[in-house]
Amino acid sequence: MDYNIHEFSSGKELLRNYPKNLDILIIDIQMEILNGMDTSRKIREFDENLEIIFMTSFPEFMQEGYEVKAYRYILKPINEKKITKNILPCIDEIMKKRNNYLTIKVKNYVDRIKIDSIIYIETDRPNIVIYTHDNTYTTKMSISKIEKILSEFGFFRCHNSYIINLKLVQSMNGNSVVINGKSIPVSKYRVKGLKLAITNILGDIIC
Repeated sequence: MDYNIHEFSSGKELLRNYPKNLDILIIDIQMEILNGMDTSRKIREFDENLEIIFMTSFPEFMQEGYEVKAYRYILKPINEKKITKNILPCIDEIMKKRNNYLTIKVKNYVDRIKIDSIIYIETDRPNIVIYTHDNTYTTKMSISKIEKILSEFGFFRCHNSYIINLKLVQSMNGNSVVINGKSIPVSKYRVKGLKLAITNILGDIIC
């Protein structure tokens, strides 16, 4: 596999010389002038696909990480084992995303949806409605069936009527979760499982 590594001395330098088709960004939260979190917020204004891995000594930044859809947090001190543990799964996920599509029947034709583009899914019996960044699809399928299909791709059924993309969770408050600006209910008996699923997605910071 071919790859390029870019190094930047600051958040401002990164933003000024942002590489084309960047896949993974490993960034320290503590930086002068423009910290890693603020740099990531600016990047999210124009790049939704980048996977961001934060390095930090402060676990309290985890909540802010929801805003920028962080892939993982690596707690300092940093060593080769921690880097490998977090980067290799990230590379695997990127490769899977490039090749994984959901094939559904919409009315009289068949459509293919890029799985990574799905924000959340809602029941509208006997159909389900699939919301993506660019479109909305209605297809006749049970939510239980699509839950089984998407479970290995970082999706979680937070309510009898909803499945969400964990990587797009912005915040969680009581019995609801905000994803892509929309508040979605969370069943009280699924709260613990959702927190655990988010922990597994975010990595070391709360493991």
